[in-house]
Amino acid sequence: MNTIHLLPDLVANQIAAGEVIQRPASAVKELLENAVDAGATKVQLIIKDSGRTLIQVVDNGKGMSFTDARMCFERHATSKILTAEDLSHLTTKGFRGEALASIAAIAQVELNTKRAEEETGTRLLVEGSQVKEHAPAATQDGTSIAVKNLFFNVPARRNFLKSDAVELGHIEEELNRLSLIHYDVEFSFYHNGKLMQQLPQSNQKQRIINVFGVHFKDKLYPVELNTEAIKITGFIAKPENSKKRKNEQYLFVNNRFVKHYLLTHAIETAYKELIPEGHKPAFFIDITVPPATIDVNISPTKIDVKFQDDRMIYAFLNAAVKKTLGALSLVPQIDFNYKPEYDFSAVKQQEHIKSPTLTLNPNYSPYSCKSDKNISTSDSWQQFLSGVKNETIKVQSAEPEKLAFTEEDKENEAIIDETQLKCLFCSDAYLLFLWNDVLHIIDVKAARERFLFEYFLNALENTPIVIQQCMFPETITLSASTVEMVNDILPELRALGYDLEQIGRTSFAVNGTPTDEESSNTQQIIEQFVEMYKTHQFLHKTDKNSAIAKSLAKQKCSCKLQIASEQEQQAFIKQWLQCKAPHISPSGKKVSKSFTNVEIQKFFE
Repeated sequence: MNTIHLLPDLVANQIAAGEVIQRPASAVKELLENAVDAGATKVQLIIKDSGRTLIQVVDNGKGMSFTDARMCFERHATSKILTAEDLSHLTTKGFRGEALASIAAIAQVELNTKRAEEETGTRLLVEGSQVKEHAPAATQDGTSIAVKNLFFNVPARRNFLKSDAVELGHIEEELNRLSLIHYDVEFSFYHNGKLMQQLPQSNQKQRIINVFGVHFKDKLYPVELNTEAIKITGFIAKPENSKKRKNEQYLFVNNRFVKHYLLTHAIETAYKELIPEGHKPAFFIDITVPPATIDVNISPTKIDVKFQDDRMIYAFLNAAVKKTLGALSLVPQIDFNYKPEYDFSAVKQQEHIKSPTLTLNPNYSPYSCKSDKNISTSDSWQQFLSGVKNETIKVQSAEPEKLAFTEEDKENEAIIDETQLKCLFCSDAYLLFLWNDVLHIIDVKAARERFLFEYFLNALENTPIVIQQCMFPETITLSASTVEMVNDILPELRALGYDLEQIGRTSFAVNGTPTDEESSNTQQIIEQFVEMYKTHQFLHKTDKNSAIAKSLAKQKCSCKLQIASEQEQQAFIKQWLQCKAPHISPSGKKVSKSFTNVEIQKFFE
């Protein structure tokens, strides 16, 4: 009996859909690209329930004939290429002829289309790859395609979808990727009947501002390079606007959004020494090269691209970005015509200049130890390390104060009263001190994150943070998906001290901030906080309050904490000791390490 057989069309299409259509945003990408390829100047994207119930794209493109409307749902049916050689001259978004066939295999699709030169249009209904209706119909010029109940016949795939907020964010990202490069096309985006984005035809800079908000207006600087081999255009942002996440990095090759590690590295390298380590610059760069020199047919999603000469593209791109940064005086320049003139007027005439001297202690010996048996090893250890930084901190308290320190201390209900804490060394990263004859090292950032997490969690569950009302409210502009997220957690934000009021489709008025708020950049705080909240809430499956507290604590720890003075160190140690779980950060990192005198002696033996 033969065991090899051809797969049914429905099964084959569903397998193809697994590669091409991974989530609602994948279908949105394919439909929007078809609309742009059809020459549309106006495109509407209509979504319900983050794409689970409805994904509809309406365009004013050239439309399709009666026969083409049926053929477009067949596998490998395309109008973009005829021969293999055509792959070397691609200028369109799609070309494989798999998108509509894959979508129709896992959804209920309604297509209405009409060409301008024809009197009537066409209506087509497809459900699970089966054509239910194909007939002439009265419709407007262009194409309207509605995808209903995505994954209705593949429930396992539907169960893998994330929350509505996450899926909506992916849909918005696909719209951004297309609209940022096709700024000559008008886009409108509706979700559950609400207008989320309205992007009129504009130039590239204005489109970036329309997508990301007016706060981008003064951040963008043009990048331009034009040679016979390559053309580079676009914008980069100021170094001070860099972030720890790559949310605002958009790279296009021949008007197609791509992800290319090498080219991204070329841009980020140009910012070297201008931005903090771990931060990423924002950029919107379009690279145009001859189609024959690239291969876009290396992945089903067409998001990857391969160049014939990666090194040449890398060098040109890196040079173009450096040129813009240099023109802004952001990169140190060498002026070979500069002749420095030295000023020695600070030295008075006939004044005797003393040579610097170095004073030594002749009685000091690192090998000597006192013979007094009453002096313990911990005392000598304190005397040795006191040379690093000898600052004595006393926990001032009218009454003994119970402070958690170790698990044993908790069990014994240890009481710290008038205990001498000797701080030996303090930097931005670590705090070293002696307590009860034990040497302790604290990771300042991790300890601060632990304290802030418990502080914010208490504000959400028990005592809200006091709000300081703003005399002149600040206006912040957020992306569509961020607006949805912020509206969902407005009560929690208010408990944390942020009084926000929506005054526009994507804008909020900041009526108040926490009384102890150090930064006035509420825009950046909210944006970074929401991004971290998405990760904690939907990837780690934590509860809402815990996810919010972790996210804000991590965001607040992104800036350095100055604890140079004795009072600041005292307050920091007390805050840390009072935490419920002081030895582990909310992110799971160790906060402290302790060394007894015995352990230190063994280390040097």
